[in-house]
Amino acid sequence: MFQLKSKQYVSTKKGNYWNIIVDGREVGWVSQNFFARNKISVAKEVSLIKNSDYGFPTRDAINYVTDGQGTAVDPDKVSVSKTYVSTQPSTVNYSYGKAKASVNISVRDNADSEMGEVTKQPQKGFKTTTTWNGGSKGSSRNWNAAHHYTSETSSNTFSSNGLTLRTRLFQPRFLSLGYGQAGDKMGQVGVIPEGMTVNGNDFVTSLYSSDSDQHGHLALYNLGAIKSKYAAQNLTTMNWSTFKSYANNIKVSPYIKLGHGQSLGSSSNYIYVLANDNKYNNGPKSEEVMQIRKSDMQINKIWTIRVAENRYIHNATFVGDNTMYALFHNGGYDRYEYWKLTRDGDNWKATEVGATNGSFISNSPVQGFAYGNDHFFIGFNDNIFQVAKNGAAQKHYRFNTKREIEGLSATNSKLYVQFAQRAELTEGKF
Repeated sequence: MFQLKSKQYVSTKKGNYWNIIVDGREVGWVSQNFFARNKISVAKEVSLIKNSDYGFPTRDAINYVTDGQGTAVDPDKVSVSKTYVSTQPSTVNYSYGKAKASVNISVRDNADSEMGEVTKQPQKGFKTTTTWNGGSKGSSRNWNAAHHYTSETSSNTFSSNGLTLRTRLFQPRFLSLGYGQAGDKMGQVGVIPEGMTVNGNDFVTSLYSSDSDQHGHLALYNLGAIKSKYAAQNLTTMNWSTFKSYANNIKVSPYIKLGHGQSLGSSSNYIYVLANDNKYNNGPKSEEVMQIRKSDMQINKIWTIRVAENRYIHNATFVGDNTMYALFHNGGYDRYEYWKLTRDGDNWKATEVGATNGSFISNSPVQGFAYGNDHFFIGFNDNIFQVAKNGAAQKHYRFNTKREIEGLSATNSKLYVQFAQRAELTEGKF
């Protein structure tokens, strides 16, 4: 599914025709019948872990809603028969005008058997250090007012402690019309990346119009077809045949619930997102796991999970369809805990696999988390820490990009790191 938008139409004897825009580029006129009209798309299934301290917001199951003209509707405007579901199974009905849909929500009663216990003795950690805090202090060469945010034309190499990261892909500023043109938050795809995952040739990143939003878009790039490091920045100006090829190898999800969007993983057929609330520090709330089909970039299934008592997860990654690794860190505990969650049917069984003493970085939050080849990688601004599966400290990589890290992913012996301003995917061997 590409990102499609229209802002202009004409009425004829044969009906209304709309001038459509694909991935930010005007491509031509189509009949209004081309659009899905009076349609609500929702997740096929929702399975909740029983938790009286958390009510699942039922609108989180919405993929998209369209009115009689085929215009996307804000999910908050959809009527639902139940706003929240917590401890009792329910069938929730959704409606907007003539559009209707329903979802069966099941509740798992075995919370105690799914939640884990803290059992691991923390390993010796790294010497605590500091970095810059807040948003990026620098940018890529052309991502600034002086260069008018023009496309990058030369690649980067960042090296530290045996790890060398090289540019694989500079991403478009928008996969839609830009500021003030897209119409609303649902229509603007970009400009803020938060997380990413790589599986095979599929690179997926989460994109937001505001860093305070809990909804956003996922963009999938087929790196097997997109060979150039630079061309994807120029979707609106490249020649038509090249654009068609690129548009066929870039997919964009609807405007869906992603939470903070930093905790992603993927398998051959699905993208997984731990759609957590990064403003919620710690406590008994459940967390949502979204399974999203790569075929049409829509939510297929939702689970809620709990890792352990008083363990709310802000960072996680997924390995295949049945395994999730989660990072827990709370300054009050002065350690990092590594949890493995294994799915059996709808149950997600949590087990602590390791822990590390210390804070690593004292003045900046975690910006990415990955697992590969029995190593965990924890990213901060300009810093990445590598630890063994049991939590033993291994390597500290320091950079000087002055750009935020916006997600990590590891597969086999490759580490992928995404930098902000301009969004840039890099790769290196560890």
